[in-house]
Amino acid sequence: MVQELLININKTMNIPLNRQIYDQIRKAILSGTLHKGDILPPSRQLAEQLEVSRSVIIQAYEQLQAEGYLIMRKGSGTFVADNAVLHITQSKHELNRMKVDSSLNLIDCSSKETTRNDQLSVLYDFRHGVPAWDVVPMDQWQKSLIRTCRKATPELLGYGPVEGSLALRKEIARLLRACRSIPVQPEQIVITTGATQALDILARLFIKPGDQVIVEDPAHSFLRDIFHFSGAKMVPVPVDKQGLQVDQINNLVMPQQQGTGPAKLVYVTPSHQFPTGVTLSLERRLELLEWAEREGAYIVEDDYDSEYRYVGKKVSALAGLDVSGRIVYVGSFSKILFPALRIGYAVLPHALLKPFLSIKQITDRMTPSIEQEALADFIRNGQYAKHVNHMGKMYAAKRSALILALEREFGEKVRYFGDQAGLHLLIEIDSSASEETIAARALHYGVRVYPAGGYFAGNKRDNPTFVLGYSNLSEEQIDMGIRCFAQAEIECASREVITV
Repeated sequence: MVQELLININKTMNIPLNRQIYDQIRKAILSGTLHKGDILPPSRQLAEQLEVSRSVIIQAYEQLQAEGYLIMRKGSGTFVADNAVLHITQSKHELNRMKVDSSLNLIDCSSKETTRNDQLSVLYDFRHGVPAWDVVPMDQWQKSLIRTCRKATPELLGYGPVEGSLALRKEIARLLRACRSIPVQPEQIVITTGATQALDILARLFIKPGDQVIVEDPAHSFLRDIFHFSGAKMVPVPVDKQGLQVDQINNLVMPQQQGTGPAKLVYVTPSHQFPTGVTLSLERRLELLEWAEREGAYIVEDDYDSEYRYVGKKVSALAGLDVSGRIVYVGSFSKILFPALRIGYAVLPHALLKPFLSIKQITDRMTPSIEQEALADFIRNGQYAKHVNHMGKMYAAKRSALILALEREFGEKVRYFGDQAGLHLLIEIDSSASEETIAARALHYGVRVYPAGGYFAGNKRDNPTFVLGYSNLSEEQIDMGIRCFAQAEIECASREVITV
């Protein structure tokens, strides 16, 4: 693409015009404004823009070419040369970046889930949290989009309400009443740009630096990052077979001293705890609600993977038991349809609606309207329920294939958790090798697995532990991937024995 150049020349100066143009283009290249391979405007076009003779532009271009900054190709154009930007300039930018990084409270948001090696081909990626791309009903979704666009009004194409589409909020309320036993009204629902935005707004709303947030241990590291940005102090509470150990909260919460605030939020995934997969028992649910009401705290219920349950009856949401207005229920459509949709929602107690909306309006004004109306159409026409039902059956078969492959390849060395629901398993292997070593070796076989050690704060396991997603792999890929994974573990464990 031809670059537009902002060049200012002063015809009253004693400096020749071609030199002024030369200096500004050279500065743009050295500063990184122009990159290697960028196309400069044709000499005739730039001459017209600057109201100078074309020969002035050609003289500047030729001088820059002679010094190695530009390449002029007859019939093709004028380009920034590949070696035009000096290494010393790049080092200067890197030094400036490091100075900025050291002065800010930054978090490394790069992937912490595994060591990447882009030189190796990945054939079997056991990534969790992604749907099966090949069965997303794109034809039906396209029809919903087309119907929405055809009936679009000026109101729909403008700035919509900050709380989101009323049509979508009505459909979500209907789904939550029927499938999650939550007595919710549309006016309690706010549409967000994914569940992550809902959590970010809640952090801004509740947390002051030093305040404590209770999180499950283990928990997703990204979740801890969100609260850390608000200055919160994490209080990891262990999870066992019944879910969050509510009776341990008061023992772990720090006394309110200088720099430490109260525990205002509790974050839980009660339907399918991440990453262990356990379900919070009814007894613990009632204990948690009682604790929150007594302490004046709020519970954030992330209904993670609640749509897919393979053993026993579906469990109702924790929010369905709330009678005191202490729960914010958060959900999204990322794993049901596709993450790029970026539509999530929060169900709020009436007391929190106004401050929550105030923050959302400041931060992003609104979530895109067309997609909201299309999703409402998709749900209303029965395509959503049909898709969830189809995906549930398919994921159940993949889950069975994964368990079968694990038992065959690892035998009694493997234990798995969270097989009753969701889109992943947490597995623990009796092995003398570390999970990082095993993951790195598996990558040489084209298998990407995800160590789970980073999810544990203080409740760490002694053996290598992994989170294995299976939703986006075929049964054949699962079988072959686990076979290679097991071989990698054997090789790593053998090396450990030899070393010892």
